[in-house]
Amino acid sequence: MAEAQTTGTTATALARPSARNRQIGVRVTEDEYQFLERAAWSSGQKVADWAHDQLLQRMERAEENRLLAHVFTELIGLQMLLMGGFSPLLQGQRLTLEQYQELFRTVQSGKGKRAKELLAQRLGQEEK
Repeated sequence: MAEAQTTGTTATALARPSARNRQIGVRVTEDEYQFLERAAWSSGQKVADWAHDQLLQRMERAEENRLLAHVFTELIGLQMLLMGGFSPLLQGQRLTLEQYQELFRTVQSGKGKRAKELLAQRLGQEEK
C-alpha cells in the first residue's frame, strides 16, 4: 500500500493495478481459433482474456518447473554424496580429506547429468 502525507494526517491510498496497454499478436488458423474460442467460452471468458490467463499461468509453471529441476538436481547430488561416502565407511574404512574432496568434485560435476538421465528414464517409463 502506498501512503501519502497530507498536512499532519496520513491518508492510505490503494495502488491501482497497471493498465494493460501492451499487445502481442498471434495468427491462428480458423480451426485453431474455434478451438481457442470453445475453450475460452467453456470457462466463461472472452478469447483474449482466456489467452492472457493461459500465457501467464504457463510462465508461472515454467518458473516452478525450473525451481523443481534445481531441487531435484540437488537431491541427486546428496544421494550421490551419501552413496559414495557410505560405501567405504560401511567397510570399516575412513574417508581421507582428499577422498572426500574428490568425491565432492565428482558429485558437483556429475549431478546435473545424472538428474537429467533419471528424469528421462522415468518419463520414458510413464509413457509405456
